Amino acid sequence: MQVLIVFLSVTFALSLGAKLPLGGTQNIDIQQRIQYGNDAHKGQFPYIVSLHIRRANESYLCGGSIIDHTWILTAAHCTHNADWVKIFYGTTKRWNSELSHVVYSDNIIEHENYNNRNLANDIALIRTPRVEYSELINKVSLADRDNDYEGAVAVASGWGKNEHGRVQDDLQFVEVQIHSKMNCWNIVYEPSDTIICIGPFVGVGDSGGPLVTRDDSKLVGVASFLHPGVLSGFSRVSSYLDWIRSHTGLE
Repeated sequence: MQVLIVFLSVTFALSLGAKLPLGGTQNIDIQQRIQYGNDAHKGQFPYIVSLHIRRANESYLCGGSIIDHTWILTAAHCTHNADWVKIFYGTTKRWNSELSHVVYSDNIIEHENYNNRNLANDIALIRTPRVEYSELINKVSLADRDNDYEGAVAVASGWGKNEHGRVQDDLQFVEVQIHSKMNCWNIVYEPSDTIICIGPFVGVGDSGGPLVTRDDSKLVGVASFLHPGVLSGFSRVSSYLDWIRSHTGLE
């Protein structure tokens, strides 16, 4: 049975007192956070990739989305100062894949106005060797420019952690409902057209992972920040279509 998590009244957030910073300003946390989700079956989300990222003396996992044969879209806080990224394609298992590539920092493009303290413009592109599409590996369509997707049901997917805090080996997914912009702005400190909010609940979506509309499969969000018990924030893809096109040529 699928899980649908619907946002509660904005009065819940306002009862917390001061509004929340955009992304929790001091320590940027690479999060695996789908809880109480469902196991995905092979090929259900052919656009998702698992990213194994190496930075200095640490390594961590993020999610990403295939948007073309040679491009992955993810979060800038995942790729920031990364030395290299290993991309796992076409799998529901974290470490087993149909295909993998290693990409180095010269093929990572972060938004030029990304702010590592408040996660503004938390979006990045990874240029990859060409990948051919199949039943297990395929792109996702980008969000429509003129659609806010307010109230739409969307699907977040990722490997996440279970309710006991253990990182899961099997790909998880959960259905959520997107806040209106006004509800979102009443919760975060600085109103912005560049974020999508869902929640409140524990959390959903690996850092950098996709938020895709259920009914027409459009990539509307890239997982960015989490305020546990309040909301999850995603970079709004429709706000970055011109930026994506300027680097990739994709319409």
